[in-house]
Amino acid sequence: MPLEQLNLETRLNKVEVSIRLLQAWEPPEGYYGAFSGGKDSVGIYKIASLAKVKVDWHYCVSPIDPPQIYQFIKEHYPDILWDYHAKGWWQTVAKRQLPMRQARWCCEVIKEAGGIGRVIIVGNRRAEGTIRKHQKCYEKHRTIEKTFIRPIIDWSDYDIWQFIRENNLPYCSLYDEGAQRKGYGEGYFKRLGCVLCPFSRQVELEKRYFPKIVACWRRVCDRIVADRLSRGNLTKRGKPYKQQFQTGQELFDWWIRRD
Repeated sequence: MPLEQLNLETRLNKVEVSIRLLQAWEPPEGYYGAFSGGKDSVGIYKIASLAKVKVDWHYCVSPIDPPQIYQFIKEHYPDILWDYHAKGWWQTVAKRQLPMRQARWCCEVIKEAGGIGRVIIVGNRRAEGTIRKHQKCYEKHRTIEKTFIRPIIDWSDYDIWQFIRENNLPYCSLYDEGAQRKGYGEGYFKRLGCVLCPFSRQVELEKRYFPKIVACWRRVCDRIVADRLSRGNLTKRGKPYKQQFQTGQELFDWWIRRD
């Protein structure tokens, strides 16, 4: 079983390695725990508990998270602190334009405002993608005064789900949507996060499950296009936009194509 495999250097299994990591780097003031409501957050919350380290856990409230995330955290993790860094979110989108894969400013507004000056426990795993593949288990942010510790960085999807099952940990119900077996991560949603995130490839699925949030994205497109048209489709610097739209629907359709 993956969690029982020994690390050749430490002779510890993956759970033990994660525990020792948190214990070794515990700061005097304790950790800042970043809790998103996803399966990896559930895992690091339990690991920190097993390690008996001091943590104050925070959920950076996302106006574009699935409502099931809110319900899950409130029901199963009442000790989590809710931090509201993204107040006036839709006004911000209208002002800064839609977030794109090449200019994903949304995370810095919603998720990255907390934990300044702290050591932050995050549930990042190398198996999740190219960017995270090169992350380290303990490293400082390149520009902001904060440090990340990633106790489950070498865990696979299988590992995290096995850990959840073995410890009978609660998890958001969305993971079981469309799955024949519960608690194996075999449903429609492999990862949970902001609805219509620029990196999401499940647009049609999200449109079906979260129509109210999708409608908000659609309405803000109207505001963006109306502002552009009022300036003759010119930027505030007087240059033509690379992409020209006459209606909010045109902008929305272009944005969700993910070309």
